[in-house]
Amino acid sequence: MKRLITIVLLLMSTVAFGQEIVNHSLKSKVFTLQNRDPRLIASAVKLLGSGVAFADMNVNVELKTITVRDYPENLAAIEEAIKRLDQPGPAMPDVELHISVLIGSKAPLTGASVPEDLMPVVKQLESALRYSHYGLMTSAVQRTKAGGIVEGSGIADAALLGVTASATRPIMWTYRLHGVNIEPSSGRTTVSTESFNFSMRVPIMVNDKDIQYQSVGFETPVSVKEGEKVVIGTTTMRDKALIVVLTATVAK
Repeated sequence: MKRLITIVLLLMSTVAFGQEIVNHSLKSKVFTLQNRDPRLIASAVKLLGSGVAFADMNVNVELKTITVRDYPENLAAIEEAIKRLDQPGPAMPDVELHISVLIGSKAPLTGASVPEDLMPVVKQLESALRYSHYGLMTSAVQRTKAGGIVEGSGIADAALLGVTASATRPIMWTYRLHGVNIEPSSGRTTVSTESFNFSMRVPIMVNDKDIQYQSVGFETPVSVKEGEKVVIGTTTMRDKALIVVLTATVAK
C-alpha cells in the first residue's frame, strides 16, 4: 500500500514538474492590428497555437490587439499569419443618404408642401394611412462610408405641426444611423444600417401654465435598394404622423 502511494505521489510530482517546464517554456506576445477586425483574425489563426496547458489567446476589440501565450515557434507562425491577413480591405465607395421627414395630417397643414420627387411616396401613404394631407418637415443629404455613423438634428416648424412653441421651448428632432453597410450585387446595390433612430421632443401644454416635453420616435434596422425611396419608420404625435423616407445613392 505504501509503495502504491509512493508511486502515485511520484507520478503527480512528475506531472506537476512537466507542467512547470511547459509553463516556463511559453512566451507571450501582443499583436496590434491595423486594418482588420481582431476577432476575425484570431479565429483564423487560433489553430496555429499548440493547444498545450497554459497556452492562451485573448482579443481586445477596443485596442485592436491579440495577445498570445505559446511556444516561440507557435508565436512565430501566428505572427506570420497575422501579417498576411491584416491587410486593408478593398476600398468601399461613399454612399449618399437622402433623409426626408414628412408630416401626415387629417386636416390641412399650414404652409405645407411636398417636393415633386416625394409625390409617389405620398400617393402610397394616402392609400395606406388614414391621413389625407402631407407636408415636408425637413430633409437632409449626408455622405458616409461603410461602417460609418450619420447624425443630424434641428428645430421643426411649430406652425406645420400645429403645436405651440417658442424660442425657449422649441420642437427638437434628431436622427442617428450607425453600422452602414454596402452590399454590391449584379442588380441594384443594397445599403443597410444596423440601426436608424429618429426622435423628436414636442412641448405639450398640460394646464394653463405648465408645459411638458413629449418624446416620440422609433428605432429600426434599415435595408434599401439603391435609388429606391423607402418609408423606414413612422410614429404618431397627437393627431399627426411623422414619416421618415430614406433614399441611398452609391458614389461611382
